Amino acid sequence: MKVEAKKKFGQNFISDQNLIKKIVSILGDDEDQLIIEIGPGTGALTKLLAQKYNKVVAIEIDTDMEPILKKEVQSDNFELFLSDVLLVDFEKLISEKKQHDNQKVSVISNMPYYITSEILFRTLNVSNMLTKAVFMMQKEVAIRVCSYKGENNYNNLSVACEFFADKKYEFTVPKHMFFPVPKVDSAIISLTFNNKYTDQIEDKDKFLTFLRKIFNNRRKTILNNLSNVTNDKTKANEILDTVRIDKNLRPEVIGLEDFIKMYIQIK
Repeated sequence: MKVEAKKKFGQNFISDQNLIKKIVSILGDDEDQLIIEIGPGTGALTKLLAQKYNKVVAIEIDTDMEPILKKEVQSDNFELFLSDVLLVDFEKLISEKKQHDNQKVSVISNMPYYITSEILFRTLNVSNMLTKAVFMMQKEVAIRVCSYKGENNYNNLSVACEFFADKKYEFTVPKHMFFPVPKVDSAIISLTFNNKYTDQIEDKDKFLTFLRKIFNNRRKTILNNLSNVTNDKTKANEILDTVRIDKNLRPEVIGLEDFIKMYIQIK
């Protein structure tokens, strides 16, 4: 059955079975997982997920996919949730679908390019309930997410993901492996969530806002950017003196631990 991809939903489908197996394998061999798939499309990944894991909940915005998914994935452990992912209460969904307290929860998605950041941040917001996330996204964005201090693509998104998880650029997916063929290559990344840093900061949303402001002007020094956050250059000077950071450095050469120290001083 031929399916027309809808541009308004950013749909690009994959069908290569070797690629699908490679993507799913990143979630690990523990069968006792609740897997939340965002944007299952025609069910290429979903079918294998339902065969391998104990519970699969797929969130799909396109109602035309419902009969296709129900035909492709005939399994008692599969549940289709027709909704716009940006309207889904992930905390409630996970609480309701989790089969027992010790069950791992992972998220997987071939992310629509136009809402990549929104899905990423919504996932980070419930990171305390998750074990892992496996995302396919534009290669350029994947490189940015997986960058570390001193690298060209390092920005607030890089720091935010490092704050919540161990991040890994898994592999590149050439554009010709999709239909319709997009304009750019994609990549698979994984986020393995931990509490290495998150326990240090109570209001995580405010910390993420702080990171966005700190990287607001990459060409300015950390002193100038921090001054814009505090609205007080004297205060910014005092903070940088306290945490012993060179005021002439630019944000892209400063690491996560130093940003945490700065934020705590502001608070």
